[in-house]
Amino acid sequence: MKDVTQESWKGHQINIRAVPVRHIQTPASVPDGYLAIVQICMNGEVLADWHLPRYGERLRSRREAEREAMQYAVQLINRGVFGEPVQALGLAA
Repeated sequence: MKDVTQESWKGHQINIRAVPVRHIQTPASVPDGYLAIVQICMNGEVLADWHLPRYGERLRSRREAEREAMQYAVQLINRGVFGEPVQALGLAA
């Protein structure tokens, strides 16, 4: 991904790309906002590759989009969304 911000959280690599969103589709147009694309990886495996669920709420700046994306990724990791289902339920064999 081009222009990617990379962060780490609890062994996960989080790649965030803020994409300019324009109502007028010309390269010279000023962005109307940004959409954050998030990729979460662990041990070289891509676990998630998506945009924030609030697609309709475009963020005003690249920095704001990246901050929101990082906060959302951290919440998912902290909840154990990407952990093994057996471990997450405490049913280890």
